[in-house]
Amino acid sequence: MPHKIILIGASTGGPGRLHTILENLPHNFDATIIIAQHMISHFIPSFVKQLSSITPLEVKGVFDGMEILPSSVYICSGECQLIEKRGGIQFVHNDPSSLLYSPDVNTLFLSVAKLSGSIQKMGIILTGIGDDGALGSKALFEAGGRCMFESEESAAVYGMPRCAIELVPQADVGSMPQIIQAIRRFGENRV
Repeated sequence: MPHKIILIGASTGGPGRLHTILENLPHNFDATIIIAQHMISHFIPSFVKQLSSITPLEVKGVFDGMEILPSSVYICSGECQLIEKRGGIQFVHNDPSSLLYSPDVNTLFLSVAKLSGSIQKMGIILTGIGDDGALGSKALFEAGGRCMFESEESAAVYGMPRCAIELVPQADVGSMPQIIQAIRRFGENRV
């Protein structure tokens, strides 16, 4: 079971930032990364393939019942939640047509906030339109997770980070280099 989980929520302008983050991670990165990038499900397989080509970590698209592993990257589509089951952590995934955002960042973050307190959690909100991720970040922070949001100067679109900062003013705010540094530090393999 992973002992460190990093959640990343993004929308407009996010794919380039995700490329930059993943290409700057070392091969011995020890955390699990779960990405909710607003994107039509049809494009997820090619996005997984693109990201796989730039990082030493294994990148996978999510399916229902999939168990998460350390040092892996998961790309969500539709509605993704995590639950603890049989000593591990699994995805509950479905593709409802009623979601305002797909994948839904709030749904993902809220589910991780409920996981065991022994799991270290970090939530990142990058550039994007709207308020997706704000409520989930608040729940994650209140459950003892660390939150970091992209700064206004750095974000291509400041909607999602701004809404998250309004709900979690105690969170860290930073530029992309600062976010990458925080992710690397959080995911360092200290063994």
